[in-house]
Amino acid sequence: MKNKYFSILIGFVTLICALNTSARDFSQQNLPAGAKMRLGKGTIYAIAYSPDGARIAVASSIGIWLDDAHTGETLDLLTGHTDLVSSVSFSPDGNTIASGSSDETIRLWNARTGIHIQTLIGHTGSVNSVSFSPDGNTIASGSWDGNIRLWDAQTGNNIRTLIGHTRSVYSVLFSPDGNTIASGSWDDTLRLWDAQTGKHIRTLTGHTDAVNSVSFSPDGNTIASGSWDDTLRLWDAQTGKHVRTLTGHTGPVLSVSFSPDGKTIASGSWDGTIRLWDAQTGNHIRTLTGDMGPVLSVSFSPDGNTIASGWTGGTIRLWDAHTGNHIRTLIGHTEGVNSVAFSPDGNTIASGSDDGTVLLWE
Repeated sequence: MKNKYFSILIGFVTLICALNTSARDFSQQNLPAGAKMRLGKGTIYAIAYSPDGARIAVASSIGIWLDDAHTGETLDLLTGHTDLVSSVSFSPDGNTIASGSSDETIRLWNARTGIHIQTLIGHTGSVNSVSFSPDGNTIASGSWDGNIRLWDAQTGNNIRTLIGHTRSVYSVLFSPDGNTIASGSWDDTLRLWDAQTGKHIRTLTGHTDAVNSVSFSPDGNTIASGSWDDTLRLWDAQTGKHVRTLTGHTGPVLSVSFSPDGKTIASGSWDGTIRLWDAQTGNHIRTLTGDMGPVLSVSFSPDGNTIASGWTGGTIRLWDAHTGNHIRTLIGHTEGVNSVAFSPDGNTIASGSDDGTVLLWE
């Protein structure tokens, strides 16, 4: 009788091991050509690489997934938010992760252990954007409540609240030198703020619809903004003066990115095209067309030679940034690709989709 139960026990353990092995191997099954692995995550809203390129933080409807960027192994799932996580950012030293959620809070996490450090409370609307200052001492957050809040990254104390926008703040970021904060809002404006004092410097007006995307040039001298009014605008970051308006898109501009050398701007639009612009003159260089449907995300490789774009059709397209030639199409997602990010060394691309997966590509 003992031998019978022992045999049953051994069989049960063998079955469990087989199931566990199958679960571990799921990320390797039925991969499209060129993909390294598939990771099921829930709906994906944002992806961030750690500064050393070793880890990926994935903001999702489930929580924040923390993955090994080389093997794709899931290291941790950071839970605690009570609603979807829309924004995620690593501190410059890579030790802390900040996450913004529709539950109106920001949470700080130890990036090494996954331990929750603290919850930052104060916003009265969904947190759309979180950004660390270049020195890592301050966190800026933008919310549907129309406010920007500054937080001490070490203590979590709310330093000050920047009030002025009359509608949701969709994008907030620090200038490369850390002295200025730029915010883009659905009130059709951008605002510049002194990062040290929180003083409102000036309001940049001219867009006739919501501002979706804001980007500083690498030298910090120029700001590019993309809007639902189908245009990009370039601004002098020091004076706030409107430099020029870039027209040509026939749909909202959803994503704006400077090349690493600051000479080129790439814009992705609801009209299904990517346009490349000369950042100095504003001249249209060329238009890149691919799948039917909006371009949700555009990103330059660290060496500036390649552009990756995510589309509503579920594909990622790679382009030669200098010639505009289509290099290849990466097929694997089944729904829109909201986020594409190059690893710091440029050797890997991470793509996040509405289909609930993150794909890593050579």
